[in-house]
Amino acid sequence: MSFQRFDSFPDPPEAQSNRQSKRPRLSLFQFTSYQSSRTPSNEPPAYTQDDHLAVRAQFHVKLLKYMRIALALLTLATSITIIACSAGALRAYSDTRDDVEFVLPLWPTSVDLRPTHVVLACGAILTVASLAYLAAAFVSSSRSSLRRLNTLSTLLSFVGIFITVFATAFASAINNHLASSTDAGTLGSWTCRWQSFESIAPRNFASICMESTVAMNLVILSVVLQALGVLLAGWGWLVEIKGKRGVEGKGIM
Repeated sequence: MSFQRFDSFPDPPEAQSNRQSKRPRLSLFQFTSYQSSRTPSNEPPAYTQDDHLAVRAQFHVKLLKYMRIALALLTLATSITIIACSAGALRAYSDTRDDVEFVLPLWPTSVDLRPTHVVLACGAILTVASLAYLAAAFVSSSRSSLRRLNTLSTLLSFVGIFITVFATAFASAINNHLASSTDAGTLGSWTCRWQSFESIAPRNFASICMESTVAMNLVILSVVLQALGVLLAGWGWLVEIKGKRGVEGKGIM
């Protein structure tokens, strides 16, 4: 004869009905909300402040890169024009220096070519510097290269502004010193004296005067371009510092 434990007997129908009646009954809307709260969400995470800072920093890095490339291209075009004008003036002087068409000599006994040589060297240095930065900017595409581009841009900008300021001051000082001399002068100062006598001026004097003037004015313009390069270099370091800290500056950017 087998015996069953007392606690193994099923509950009477009255107890089961009472237990079921105590369970909360959910409506269809409440049940659906309850099920959706328990299932994992497939929606993307919220857009945090860190994400906003990262997107803004990436925008400033791209903007800085494009502005530097545009400035380098403008400097390259300016420097090539400086080289072309200076070389053209020197070539014209060489062609007319021993011209036997005129009885009297066309040039004074002392022609100071140092301003033209300095301007020509300035254009050559700016050309090399612009090409160097453009090559580095197009080769370096990752954000980790920002420090290298900042270093290169700072170095080239300070070298460029020093060269352009020196060339402007040196050429202007010599031109002003020899402007009233009758037996000496520079290519620009001597040939530009004949502007009022175009009908009797020797050949190529007008072109030499124009090329010397254009080259000198472009060197002065290059001072402004190199100053902008220094400002962009400072902004590049600021972008890098803010990218590392991950915080916004107080209205600077």
